[in-house]
Amino acid sequence: MDVSERFWGRLPAGSREALVDGLSASELQSVLLDVSRERAAKVTPARLMQRWRDDRFVRPSTADPRALVRTQQRLWEALPERFAGVELSPVTPLGTSSAVATINQHQVLSTIRGTEVASDPTNELAIEAAVRRRAGQARVDLAACQRVVRAQPVDGPGMFAHFQLFVLVSSARDTGSGRTEGRAADRSSELLGGRSR
Repeated sequence: MDVSERFWGRLPAGSREALVDGLSASELQSVLLDVSRERAAKVTPARLMQRWRDDRFVRPSTADPRALVRTQQRLWEALPERFAGVELSPVTPLGTSSAVATINQHQVLSTIRGTEVASDPTNELAIEAAVRRRAGQARVDLAACQRVVRAQPVDGPGMFAHFQLFVLVSSARDTGSGRTEGRAADRSSELLGGRSR
């Protein structure tokens, strides 16, 4: 039996249906916020310290932030002016990763407020590009640097559940025969200093 099925089995009959479909999004959020508030009230300083040490989602990375800032600065300086920088939120609507990238929701850190913690900024930039295209822009070139969290287990030195990604997204009308994609790939090659793609 699936682990989550065992947990559902401990709840009264109909609980799953009530939580998944029986409550509106705002009602479910209110219920979960109440549960979180009551659980948070029981957290002790000792338990908090233990979680800080043991929880891979909150444990600080060993990366030197000064080195990260220098690397980001070089990337932004190398970026052509046509790319608009976007400062993304650390959270995105629930289902972004599963709807845009068809990623299993278990690999994403979901929140109780109908959002999920960002796991790949290309998903969010794809949505932002679509919004800008609908607003009338013929071509959209976006860039972002974002700290992301991924829920799937990682193991090894220097491996953390959270890390930074610098990504580019370009969107334009499809002109057929892969021409739009080819032009985007050529531009990517230019960004890499002319190296083959």
